[in-house]
This record gives sequence, C-alpha cells and structure tokens, in this order.
Amino acid sequence: MRRFLLPSLPETLVEPELALPAEVAHHLTTVLRLAPGSRLQLGDGQGRWAEAELLTAQRHQARVRLVRLGYQAETALSLVLLQALPAGDKFDWIVQKNTELGVGAFVPLISERCQAAARAQGERKRQRWQRIAEEAARQSGRTHVPSVGVPCSLAEALSGCDAALRLVPWEESDRPLAAALPVAAPASMAVLIGPEGGLSAADLALASAAGFIPVALGPRILRTETAGMALAAILQFHYGDLAEGVPESV
Repeated sequence: MRRFLLPSLPETLVEPELALPAEVAHHLTTVLRLAPGSRLQLGDGQGRWAEAELLTAQRHQARVRLVRLGYQAETALSLVLLQALPAGDKFDWIVQKNTELGVGAFVPLISERCQAAARAQGERKRQRWQRIAEEAARQSGRTHVPSVGVPCSLAEALSGCDAALRLVPWEESDRPLAAALPVAAPASMAVLIGPEGGLSAADLALASAAGFIPVALGPRILRTETAGMALAAILQFHYGDLAEGVPESV
C-alpha cells in the first residue's frame, strides 16, 4: 500500500472525505498514476495514520475517503544524533539511513574541523534535510518523522543537550561501548559524532565537560557517516525495537 505524509489528520471519521495537498495529488496521479479505488496509507508524521480509498484523481487535485484511523507508538529508544557535517552530500545519506533506524532528532554540527562552507548553510539546508527525513520515514513505514535542526556550533548543541546517556565514539578511548551501557534503558540518549578528521582535543574536552562519555567501537576506525549509524543500530537493538516484530497499531 502506498504511503503519503500529510500535515495533519482528523481525529475521527465523522467527516471521512479529505482533499489531499496539491503536491501529494500530483505525485499519486501524475507520477504513480493511481486510479480511483486505490488504497492508500496516510500519516501525519506524529504517529497518527489512516487507511484511505482514492475517490477522485486529477493532476493537482485528489480526494480520498478515510476508512480507518489509528496510532502507532514510536520506538522506546529516544535518540538524538549530534553529527558534525561531512563534505559533499554525505549528510543527506546520514539523515536518510538513521531515520530508517529510528533516530528521533538530528543536530548538524559545525565543529572546529568542519568545512568553512558549512557555516553558510542554514534554513535552506535544514528544509532539504527535513524533506529527506520525511521521505525516509515514509519509505520505511515509520509513522514518526524525526526533526532536523539548523547547523550550529558544537558549544551551542552541547548546551541544549539534556539526554540521560551521552556517548561520543573516540578511537583512543579505552572504555568499550558495552561498559558504558546501563542495564535499564535510559530515558533519553544522545550520540555525538565528530567530523571526517576526527574530534579535536578542544572538541573532546567540550563534549566531556558536557557529560559525554568517550567510548570505543572496536578495533576498526569508522567513517563519520558510518559511526552514527552503527551506534544507532546497536542502541536500537539493545534498548529499542530492532529485535522485535512488527509493531502493533491501535
């Protein structure tokens, strides 16, 4: 069943017919060429979903009838990824793949070793990354869309981080990841990933002062775009829903 993201969904089926946004109507009629009678799944990005039937379909106009409403809870893992911006379009890939893994929020970082060009990126880039997160959530069947912040300095990001467990992979750490993970799931977690050149001594000192625990991820050095994904998968398996079956919807 095709999935589409809408700004909002009604709370009841009292008025079951709904006009779709023009861009959604264009995609399902012109790109996908869906015909009236097709079944769709709609979501609001906050856990609410609806099963719907396509009633009318024109180029920029489409109406559906909602036949079922529900809510799907998000993974129990509350994880924020503080990620130093890498070169090129690698952050696009980082947002896409970590959205699939259940990361709840992204904080793009301008660190000491990040490219100077990253400082010019702002709301325009954030909007692009947010669209990538929305598409990745839709593609992966995730009913919650993670948020993506505007690029900021490491100090700014650290000052706003209040996660119960804070981890920073560091190749020189003598503390294995397993030693830093409590038995009971923390209420919230944050992972800090450094830039392609690695965290500078100043960056690491800032992170440590903010409560981030340096951990080792094994004998191999992971790329900046790989490290966060590896940690997200491990934490999702350990505390989240990666080891579970299909989540229940209500």
